[in-house]
Amino acid sequence: MRTLVTTETHITAPVPRGPALVVEDNPIIALDTQMMLEELGFSPVQTLANLAEAAETLAAQLFSFAILDVKIGDDTSLAFASQLLEKGTKFIFASGYSDLDPLPTAFEGQVVLSKPYTKAQIGALI
Repeated sequence: MRTLVTTETHITAPVPRGPALVVEDNPIIALDTQMMLEELGFSPVQTLANLAEAAETLAAQLFSFAILDVKIGDDTSLAFASQLLEKGTKFIFASGYSDLDPLPTAFEGQVVLSKPYTKAQIGALI
C-alpha cells in the first residue's frame, strides 16, 4: 500500500484593508510595525517619526488605520489622535511605559498596546 504525500498548502492572502499610518519615533519598532500591518493586509503603510509630519500627512491623505506611540520625543500623540477621531480613523495607541498617565476622557475605552506587541495582538484589534 502506498501513501500519497502532497506538498500542497493553503496560503490565504490577507484581506485588503487600505492605507495605514504608524507614528513611532523608534525606527526599529516603526519598521517592525509596518511589516506587521502589511502582513495584515494594509497597503500602503506609511511610517513617520514626528508629529508635525504626521499632521501634514493627515491633511493630505486619509488612512484606514493608525498606530500611535503615545510619547513621541518630548511630546504626546494625543492632539494628533484627536485629529484621527475627527476624521473617523480607527487607531490604537502603543506605549513602552508601564506608568503611563490615564488617557483623557476623549479617549475613554481606547486601546493602549504595551510594547513589544505582536501581529496577533494588532490583528485582534482591527
